[in-house]
Amino acid sequence: MTGSVRAAIMDSPGSMKLREFPNPEVAESAALLEVSLCGICGTDKHIYQDQIKSHPFGLPTRFPIIPGHEIVGRIEKISGYAARRMSLTGAPIKQGDRVVPVVDLRCEECNGCKNHPGWPSCEKGETYGWGISSQDAPHLFGGFAEKMYLLPHTKLAKVPDSVPDEVAVFAEVLAVGYTSIARISHSLQLAGEGSSYLGNVVIQGSGPLALAHVIAAKISGVNRIVVVGMPEYRTSFMQQFRVDVSIDADKFSREERREKVLQGLQAKGADVVFECTGDPSVVEEGLSYLNPFGCYVVAGIYSDSGKTTTLNVQKFVSGKYATIIGSGGQTELSYAKALRMMESFSDLFPFEKIVTHKYPLEKFEDAMRTAVTEQSMKVAFEP
Repeated sequence: MTGSVRAAIMDSPGSMKLREFPNPEVAESAALLEVSLCGICGTDKHIYQDQIKSHPFGLPTRFPIIPGHEIVGRIEKISGYAARRMSLTGAPIKQGDRVVPVVDLRCEECNGCKNHPGWPSCEKGETYGWGISSQDAPHLFGGFAEKMYLLPHTKLAKVPDSVPDEVAVFAEVLAVGYTSIARISHSLQLAGEGSSYLGNVVIQGSGPLALAHVIAAKISGVNRIVVVGMPEYRTSFMQQFRVDVSIDADKFSREERREKVLQGLQAKGADVVFECTGDPSVVEEGLSYLNPFGCYVVAGIYSDSGKTTTLNVQKFVSGKYATIIGSGGQTELSYAKALRMMESFSDLFPFEKIVTHKYPLEKFEDAMRTAVTEQSMKVAFEP
């Protein structure tokens, strides 16, 4: 193939530049994706701000990288073999199909892959956007680019015709919310035997990940949802997605926040609390919202920032018979579930409003600045 492909690369934290790479030849077992949109994730922001010591399993950021793992695009080139192997549903992927790639690759050989099929548990840590360097050909292993090279172990979820790109780009994030709900259902005794997730919910955080948990929880049939987050731009934004109460954490003390949470839950505690902030310092406060036999799901603390927290374990865990669940990602099949949710519940949620800002690749500094200030919901590149 001839020509070149533009991409925004990050050589080190805070150092980004636009670069051109050769348009790659595509192996028989691989594929090439024309990127339509790629969202900026909290992980991308934290890498950029040098706030990450390591990723899951202690893995490093493999600089230089092309960031970006919230991707939707069209298949530009794919062989018949790859079309069958990469499909999540079994129906072959065709040239021109719109797809969302599963960003965590699985070698299928390590203990993590063998013991936990479908989960992002591969010990090699090959994840698009931070876990594969752009140093070596074919280079294009992240979504902040015009095209993306899809390696043989990549799985693809086909985007339904009724789901536009501006909505489908949120599928990776919503898949995390769906997986958190699934983790609860597999971890608790339900309805009358302990705590059921079909009850009152508190969500700590008000960014895109928190929003994904609002949507997934609402669809699962919870009773009331209270969001505790910041800044006011985001807590106000949440009102469009049927939350019962949004609390701006900046405006109240910890004790005042707890009182407002209880008021929002009609004088009851929470059956489930989702941590979606990425900040360990909120964990004890989140546990304080729980009813006895409640469930606390840690979904936002994906990477190790080096921050820790103290916790009165008896008061907030064993004394409450609390269940604590780590949910640091999503399963392969949850991508298709997320897209199906978008297709089925478009009349309930204004999915089209989630992407609040779009930038071309050459405006990468403006895009990152907007994402970091959090006066936005989802910021996306439109190559």
